[in-house]
Amino acid sequence: MDIPVSQRAVQLVGPDQLVLNTAKDVFEPGPHQILAKVEVVGLCFSDLKLLKQFTGHVRKGPVVEGLDPKVLDEIPSYVPNEAPTVPGHETVVRLVKVGPGVEAHKPGERYLVQTDYRWLHTASSNAAFGYNFEGALQEYVLMDERVITAPDGESMLIPAGEEFSGSAIALAEPWACVEDAYVSTERTRIKTDGKMLLVNDAEVGGDVLINLFAQYGEPDSVYPESVDTGNLFEATIPKIERDEIAGLPDEGFDDIIYFGSDPDVVEALFAKLAARGLLNIVLCGGRLGRDVTLPVGRTHYGGIRIVGTTGSEPAESMQHIPATGEIRRDDRVNVIDMRQ
Repeated sequence: MDIPVSQRAVQLVGPDQLVLNTAKDVFEPGPHQILAKVEVVGLCFSDLKLLKQFTGHVRKGPVVEGLDPKVLDEIPSYVPNEAPTVPGHETVVRLVKVGPGVEAHKPGERYLVQTDYRWLHTASSNAAFGYNFEGALQEYVLMDERVITAPDGESMLIPAGEEFSGSAIALAEPWACVEDAYVSTERTRIKTDGKMLLVNDAEVGGDVLINLFAQYGEPDSVYPESVDTGNLFEATIPKIERDEIAGLPDEGFDDIIYFGSDPDVVEALFAKLAARGLLNIVLCGGRLGRDVTLPVGRTHYGGIRIVGTTGSEPAESMQHIPATGEIRRDDRVNVIDMRQ
């Protein structure tokens, strides 16, 4: 097939700044590189987050680990930081040309693109197709085998046969997210081999932990270390100053219990939760008093759960965690309409 030298592309050049480039270069594939024609591309709420945040998005930053910088310099579709990018990651493509050294792919093959390159780390996340590597809101997209191949040899190009339409295949990624959300099991107990952080703004003694540990298990370690878990009747939970919270390791705790109602503290604590972590907000009769701003994407991508109670017993919060993501009888569902 004839491959043009230029193409139409939707480029994101800044926060809320999309432009239609009618003469964007179609890159000639160099060594280890693959040129693919975009067959179809879907739009995702994640694209809106990138649109709003641009360089502030954790997947738009540069790759800091996982690939030699010299290799990245050879890839014209690598566009970190302020470089204009092409969004679009729910896509089906057909390969039209490969460069020298390409071993696992050949022209004519049809693929569903797997987006995340989780072994290529950015400062706070990982590289991804449609973020710091150009995506599919263009007619042709350039990929590199050294980027799209995981360390175990698995390619991020998933073979797609000819029996289904491109639009049907491209829906596999968002529909898989829906399926996974409902079948995933939830952690309903304290992680017994994990780390727990206790933060007290409400003059609470260690005796409130007796019921919690009896019903839901006890962690391997507790911070502050001064809390005597061997004698909870006499233990006290000391206050932790906000500066001390900031100095704790990010994603360092599997369970965090906050006794209090300061929204600033809640916001500071969220960053300290590990993947699949549990934040238990025990208001002790208080009220937060304002909206709390959190990077809500971590609740999805990191499997974070937030529970809480207006009382003083953290065990009260735990009983409401469902076993799975399935909607239960008599559940109340909050449907948020983002349309203008």
